[in-house]
Amino acid sequence: MLKEFLQGELEGQVFVIPEHVLNVLIVLAILALAYVIYRLALTRLVESIVRRSGVESGVATFWKYVVLAITMLVACIISLPIVGGYTSATYFALGLVLGAIVLMLILGSKDVLVNALSGYALMVYKPFKRGDMVVIDGRPGYVRDITAVYTEIIREDGIYYIPNAELMKKPFVMMPIDSMSRLAVNVKVRSDADVELVEQLIKDAVKQCKELVVPPEPEVYLTDINSQYSTLQLIVRVANPRRMPQVKSKLLKLIKQAFINAGIQLF
Repeated sequence: MLKEFLQGELEGQVFVIPEHVLNVLIVLAILALAYVIYRLALTRLVESIVRRSGVESGVATFWKYVVLAITMLVACIISLPIVGGYTSATYFALGLVLGAIVLMLILGSKDVLVNALSGYALMVYKPFKRGDMVVIDGRPGYVRDITAVYTEIIREDGIYYIPNAELMKKPFVMMPIDSMSRLAVNVKVRSDADVELVEQLIKDAVKQCKELVVPPEPEVYLTDINSQYSTLQLIVRVANPRRMPQVKSKLLKLIKQAFINAGIQLF
């Protein structure tokens, strides 16, 4: 019916689209529709599944590439019986168009695909993870995130974005996190204060500090208790060990303000 409509009459004038051109246009329309479905529905589904799994952000991007390839392949298969009546010229024209598209995608995304595969390998074999301290090219830094294209490393002078393919070729040294970045903050409150509430207030206040390495998550422990006061200890990891005093000061200010808002008295 689609062919009859396209090859019918328009304002009393008969027009005819060549069979092979019409077949190519129909296939391209189906591919375009498949891409729209991928963008509006399938990408959100992949993001939702990955978010629930709690894996690295690069995994989502990698599987988006896979889902896109499968979607376009299914669209091509579906288009075959819809078009029908292929001739050698149609196959040649369609192959030429699709071949050009594939060639452009390969040439344009070669580095992206290599980095994506390298990033996926890093996330599967897990030589390091977010929050780990690594030494690359003799310079220490903290792993902020592993994406499909690059790995984010926090160093003293800023955030470095190292391509995954390049990172896979370089030797690196793992360093214990606690050796340089561990920060402990003691907080004393009156003995009649709700310890569970105090612990939650401390954790909520810590979330406002952007200079911490997460994961690992901040830890809060009750270390001492008597008739006058209770002592809680907060343990966090700092992104830049040289800013320990500044980070500690900021954390204490955030905790104090949270206690004031909740009516908790410090000792």
